[in-house]
Amino acid sequence: MANLLPVLDPQPLQALLDMGAESGLVGELIALLKADAPVRLAALRKALEATDLEAALGAVHQLKGGLGTLGLQRFAERVRQVEDQLREGHWNGAQELVEIFPGAYEEALAALQAAFPEA
Repeated sequence: MANLLPVLDPQPLQALLDMGAESGLVGELIALLKADAPVRLAALRKALEATDLEAALGAVHQLKGGLGTLGLQRFAERVRQVEDQLREGHWNGAQELVEIFPGAYEEALAALQAAFPEA
């Protein structure tokens, strides 16, 4: 299902610009993603290794929220799938899904940069 979703729905960020936000705001949001996503991913991996459900769910929830805010639908859906696996107690399934996150992260950044080259 995640592959059926677009990588990026530019509407949330475009709406900010249309409401008069400075164009630099999109660049700042992308920079925040670049700074935050690797930290969240590391926290998620650590929580998975420790089978710490609370920490793992916290990491995926925060990551999913940030991705959704930026319109990164496909990556957000993959994170939601990890959340579902965790809630169902499928630790191995969650860990397998997390292995695709680096590629999803690169795909998301490329889509943002293509849609907002001035950022």
